[in-house]
Amino acid sequence: MSISDKNRTKRILNEVLDNIQQLKKEKQSQIKYLKLIEDSGVQISEMIENSLDIFKMEENTYAFDPCPCNLVAIFNKLTTDLTRLVRQKNLRLEFYINDQQMLDDHTFWVLGEYRLLQNLFANLIKNAIEASPLDKQIRIDIDPQNVNSAMIQIHNMGVVPESIRDRFFDRYATSGKKSGTGLGTYSAKLITKTHQGDIWFETDETMGTILFVTLPTAQAPAIDSDESKMKTFQSRLSGSILIADDNLINQQVLKGLLEDHLIELDMVENGQEAVQKATTRQYNLILMDLEMPVMDGREAIKRIRQKFSHLDLPIIALTAHNMEIEDFNQTGHMINDIIIKPIQPEHLFNVLRNYLITDSNNKTLVAPDNKEKPPETVSQQILNIDLALRQLMGKRYLLDNVMQAFRKDHNNAPEIVKQLIESDQLATAQRKVHSIKGLAGTIGAQSLQRSAQELETALKDKLLSRLNQLLISFGENLYPVIEQIDKILPDNISQTTEEASFSNKIADQLDTLEKNVKHLHTLLIDCDSEANDACDECLPALDYLTQNTNDRLLLDQLKQNLKSYLFDDAASVLEEICEKLGLNINII
Repeated sequence: MSISDKNRTKRILNEVLDNIQQLKKEKQSQIKYLKLIEDSGVQISEMIENSLDIFKMEENTYAFDPCPCNLVAIFNKLTTDLTRLVRQKNLRLEFYINDQQMLDDHTFWVLGEYRLLQNLFANLIKNAIEASPLDKQIRIDIDPQNVNSAMIQIHNMGVVPESIRDRFFDRYATSGKKSGTGLGTYSAKLITKTHQGDIWFETDETMGTILFVTLPTAQAPAIDSDESKMKTFQSRLSGSILIADDNLINQQVLKGLLEDHLIELDMVENGQEAVQKATTRQYNLILMDLEMPVMDGREAIKRIRQKFSHLDLPIIALTAHNMEIEDFNQTGHMINDIIIKPIQPEHLFNVLRNYLITDSNNKTLVAPDNKEKPPETVSQQILNIDLALRQLMGKRYLLDNVMQAFRKDHNNAPEIVKQLIESDQLATAQRKVHSIKGLAGTIGAQSLQRSAQELETALKDKLLSRLNQLLISFGENLYPVIEQIDKILPDNISQTTEEASFSNKIADQLDTLEKNVKHLHTLLIDCDSEANDACDECLPALDYLTQNTNDRLLLDQLKQNLKSYLFDDAASVLEEICEKLGLNINII
């Protein structure tokens, strides 16, 4: 295809895209199908644009227009885009900045063009995934070299064949890949040179292959004052949303973020209740957590889709794990979109605008983020209140409520998780750590979030030899967070001696909880008055495991039934509690 043909094709595509925008306005009912067509057209247009860019770089005619670009944002997007390839080979794709694990809200600025940098690293990381042996780690490191330069290293355990090592960055250099064009590393070299950077690699049988890329660094961009004023308002959204999440703090955060909009909210705590609500009331949208008791989000979505298509009732998955929509939708169009926890307001509202009514004449104030952030203090490295407020749209009362609940519910979490591990209740331990990981991100406790992530992964993969050390690290990161919250909220709830004794009692009971609950259930079935004493032996642990969930209402009902000697009713409530907590009492 000649350059004139490419330009002609691009003009035609632009006309198609313009027509689609008009159709969107005229036929609202067809908007979802049009969006799919539009996305495909945009992809083709980008391919042509990239091809033109490479041609101009070869001819030294490319008009380079650099600006500050956040590498973290680029890598986060690529992580989502490449999830399927990573899972197919059971790989671990890990990113680090200065040897510290990269988080979604980190930033690292380089000078360049966003689209070119995305193409550069998409090619290099995809090549690393394809070259890596199964079940290995691919590690990407960002390291500042000096005030003006940074080095990015991409390490995989594959080895570059000797036959192409000398021409690795040449046009059409490829080996062993059925669909390889040999243009990936060639375009990577052109893009790097355009950015006044450099690229090379090292490879051998022992260390595998490391690709080195150097790029110029940049300062975080300053936001123009007029622009920031425009961004302090966003169109108010209206509609009805069903939120399914078993964690009451997560429900509280979502409710707080949406309270300035004209949105009717219904909250449920498990998938079963979500299915019931969705089939008895009409909603514009469902936000569905994937990990819930009784019925998880995946099963609930499957059942809802038996009655409503993805066009009739959009469903957005809420998850703390990186995942790709295509992986979830392999058996049909189940979900429409994904929101990763901890929830970032900008991403949340960008997603919601695709499914709810927008009233541009009715706007709500949003706190702008237009200040260059100073270096973190020691206390901010433990608990970054500024970051937390940005994530909660400046709602200080909401942050105070979340921190207060976090301190009350998780001040002794390491001891509780240890007891669960020692009693071989790894799944319950994983759920608790998973919850803490998401909340840590919400309140700006980034070090705790990282250590919780590592512990959760080890629990999930049953890496027993690592659990003790990771649990120690988890505690070392959690306790300073609790101390910082104590300083910030000195007049709120404090842990009394009675509460400390209560925590010790929980720790003593968790490892025997299932045994004690079975005993209580037997006494209830036999209508034995000793059931009240047996219940007292279980209550502290049950209180802890049901905190921040509506299961606490069931526990209150259990206590009331026992107090009234309604043993049959109490037995039924206990069975429901055990089902939700995953406790096996061998009901016949």
